[in-house]
Amino acid sequence: MATNVPAAMVSNQFFDEFTAKVRVKPIPWEGYSRAGLISSDELHQLKDFQKQLVQLVESSENSVSLATHVPLLVLLTEKLSSVDALQYLLVVLDELAERDVESVRALANDMDNVSRALFRCMDKKDDYLGLKACKILTGIAVTCNVEAAFGRMFVYLEKSMRSELTSVVDVALQVVQSALRVPRARSILYNEAGCLAQMIDVLKRTVSGTKTGAGRGVVAVSQTQYEVVFCLWLLTFERHVAVTIDRKFDVVSTMVEIARSAVKEKVVRIIVATWANMAQHSVNVPGLLVARVPACLETLRVGRNFNDEDLKQTLTDLTDTMAEHTGVMTSWDEYVNQLKSGKLEWSGWHRSEQFWKIHVAKMDENDHRIVRLLARVLAAPESTDTSVAVACHDLSQYVKYNPEGKKFVAKVGAKQRVMTLMTEGATAEIKYEALMCVQQIMLNAWRN
Repeated sequence: MATNVPAAMVSNQFFDEFTAKVRVKPIPWEGYSRAGLISSDELHQLKDFQKQLVQLVESSENSVSLATHVPLLVLLTEKLSSVDALQYLLVVLDELAERDVESVRALANDMDNVSRALFRCMDKKDDYLGLKACKILTGIAVTCNVEAAFGRMFVYLEKSMRSELTSVVDVALQVVQSALRVPRARSILYNEAGCLAQMIDVLKRTVSGTKTGAGRGVVAVSQTQYEVVFCLWLLTFERHVAVTIDRKFDVVSTMVEIARSAVKEKVVRIIVATWANMAQHSVNVPGLLVARVPACLETLRVGRNFNDEDLKQTLTDLTDTMAEHTGVMTSWDEYVNQLKSGKLEWSGWHRSEQFWKIHVAKMDENDHRIVRLLARVLAAPESTDTSVAVACHDLSQYVKYNPEGKKFVAKVGAKQRVMTLMTEGATAEIKYEALMCVQQIMLNAWRN
C-alpha cells in the first residue's frame, strides 16, 4: 500500500476543519495532573510526545517514529473522560496511524486495549469522537490485516447514518467504504443488516429527495450515491451477498432510476460495475430483467458519450450478456422471471384470463415449482405489500383453472397463509386479494 494513501479514507470539509480546531485547542494537562487524573510521569511523557509529534508532522521523510508513546496515548484514552481531551488523543492517534508504520503496528499489537478505548469513545455522545474512533479502528484493520470488532462498529455507524447532520452521514459512509476493503468485513456488514439497510435507505432518499432537494442526511446527491453504491459493489464480490442482496433490499430498481438520471460518470460506472458482478450469477438474471436493466444499459450505451473506455466496454459486454436472456422471452418467461425475483407487480398477465388458461398447466411442472415460488413470496418477510397481494391473486387463478389446485395450495402451506392474510394483511389490497383467493378455494371445493 502506498504510504501517501491513508488506510481509512475520509474526506469531509466539516470533519477536516473540526480536526484542525482540535489540534490547536488548549487542553489543561497540568490541571489533570494536579487533580490526580494523570500522574506526573504521564504528564512528562505526554509533553515529550507533543514535542516529537511536531517533528514528525514537519518531517518530509517521516524518519521520526513515535511508536513508544502509543501505550501512553491508549492508556489516557481509556482513563480520561473529558471530551476535549479524548478528541485530542484520537486526533494524534489517527495521525500516527496514517504517518508512522511502527505506530500503527504498535496499535495492532495491542488490539484488545485499543478496541476497548475506541469503543469507550463511541459510547460518548459526541459524533466527532465516535466517527474518529471508527476511522482509527478501520485504519488499523486495513493496514495490518488484524481482527477488528467490525460488528460493533457497524452498529454504531448505523446510528450515525440516522443523523440529521449531513457531514455525520457522509463520514460514516466513507468509514464503511474503507472497512469493506477487508473481505471479512463484508460478511459482517451483510449479517449486521441494520447498518446496510440504513445505507440503502440513505441511497433511496437521494432519489426521493431530488424533487425537493437532497434528502435528509444526503451531503450531495451524486457523492452520496457513489459512496453507497461503491459499498454495494464491494459487497457483491462475495457470492452469498451477490445472489441475495436484491431480493433482500430491492436495490437494483433504485440503481436503475439513479443510472438513468446520473450526471456524474463515476456514479454510472460504479452502478454498472455492480450489475456486472451480479450478472455473473444466473440466479440474479430474473431480477435484473424485471428491473429493466437491459433497457437502461441500452439507453446509457447509445444515449451517453462517456469518456471512460472501460465503462464503455463494460456497458457493451453487460448489454450482450443481458441480450442472451431477453432475445426469445415469452410472456410466460417474463412472468417466471418476475416470480423468481421475488418482486411481483401488477401487469397485464395477472389480469388476463387467457394467460392463466394457457399456462396453468405449467404451474404444476417441476414438482409445482411456480406454486412453491408463490408460496415463498407469501411467507418471505422481505416481500413487499404489492408482491403479497399479487401472489394471493395468482394463487386464486391457479385454483380457478386447475380443479386439483386447492390440494397443493394447502399442501405447501399457502392456504393457511392466505387465510391469515384475509384478516391480518398489512393493506386493504392484501386483505381483498386474500379474500378472493379463499373464496375461489371454497368455490372450487363446492364444484368438486
